[in-house]
Amino acid sequence: MKSSAQGSLRFLYVHPVNLPGVEANGVQAAETCRALAELGHEVFLIVKKLEDGAPAAVLARLGLAPHPGLFLVEEPAIRLKNTSGLRSVLVRGLLLWFLSALKRRGRTVLYFRTLKDSRLARFLLTASRLLRAPVIYEAHKIYAEKRVDQGFQEETLRRIRRLEARVFERAHGVVASHPLLEAELRKELRPAGRTMVAPNGVRAVEAPPGEKEFDAVYAGSLFPWKGVDVCLEAVARAPGRSLAVVGGNPAERLAELQERAAALGILERVRFLGQRPRQETLEIVARARAALVPLDPEFAEGDRYTFPLKLLEAMMLGVPVVAADSPAIRTFVTEGRDALLFPRGDAAALAAALFRVLEEPGLSARLEDSGRRLAAEHTFAGRAARVAALARALL
Repeated sequence: MKSSAQGSLRFLYVHPVNLPGVEANGVQAAETCRALAELGHEVFLIVKKLEDGAPAAVLARLGLAPHPGLFLVEEPAIRLKNTSGLRSVLVRGLLLWFLSALKRRGRTVLYFRTLKDSRLARFLLTASRLLRAPVIYEAHKIYAEKRVDQGFQEETLRRIRRLEARVFERAHGVVASHPLLEAELRKELRPAGRTMVAPNGVRAVEAPPGEKEFDAVYAGSLFPWKGVDVCLEAVARAPGRSLAVVGGNPAERLAELQERAAALGILERVRFLGQRPRQETLEIVARARAALVPLDPEFAEGDRYTFPLKLLEAMMLGVPVVAADSPAIRTFVTEGRDALLFPRGDAAALAAALFRVLEEPGLSARLEDSGRRLAAEHTFAGRAARVAALARALL
């Protein structure tokens, strides 16, 4: 149900990335913002750069149609570089003026979801007080944990922990992307404001007609914690089976994976398709007989906090999923009903699970049906409704 004009809110969603970009967080942000607009709210998605120029072109690359309540704004002032003195003051003042001009008295909420730009995070906490508007932080991980996994030095980790503690102390609301993450946040960081869980969502899409082209597909970023390496090793254990890899970020990882496929002798059976527009990616996933969602067990984000967008998209398209067995995935997915789960990092087990999906039509059909039902329970519309309810409670 759409909100009435009287009950509509204004969200100033500050997300310092390029759109459409190459990472899922841009898709998630844009989808959530559009879903909020569909509920009758005004949403300003303020980003670093609109790579395709016009907002309509950017939305098209993300597979989204324009909406009169959604405004994509390129604001260079959100790039708070390591500056000092008068220039730093002017940059921050310009951003504060910009946010103030967008404010709607008594109905405006500041919203952000990254601590990568630490200066921006601190600024938004201060801007919230100056504008007398509540600020919501959307957490997808414990940031200090991620930096530990990445091998950052202790001095840097201390700065990150101080920033993270400050955010959870001063944010009026916290949206956790996973129930296990919310539990950990309450235990370790003890947010002072209201907290709620809003898991990842998916938009209802129909699988395009056409023949199946690939036995398996992996779609997403190529960071080590995603576990793409185990997909290659599984294909090496599955003679004659083909794999499509959709994604090219980071570029150096793509080169590493191609070298690994060559070393395994499977380069002729693995198609590295690189980064593709979102709609094209969905079409490729739909042409696969199975979608692979591997996760490296050594990384906290993949172990406890993720509910991958690509998992939900594959399910919505009716593609059976074979996913890594992790606490994060098991929170939502039932083994053997919604997907087949394999021990993380076990290429032989992944190959065996893939063989079952490809060779047992009855199992494949059951996974398709149950996966669609699970995906239908996790929509961006439902996610946006939760976020709007939190914003109303804060106002």
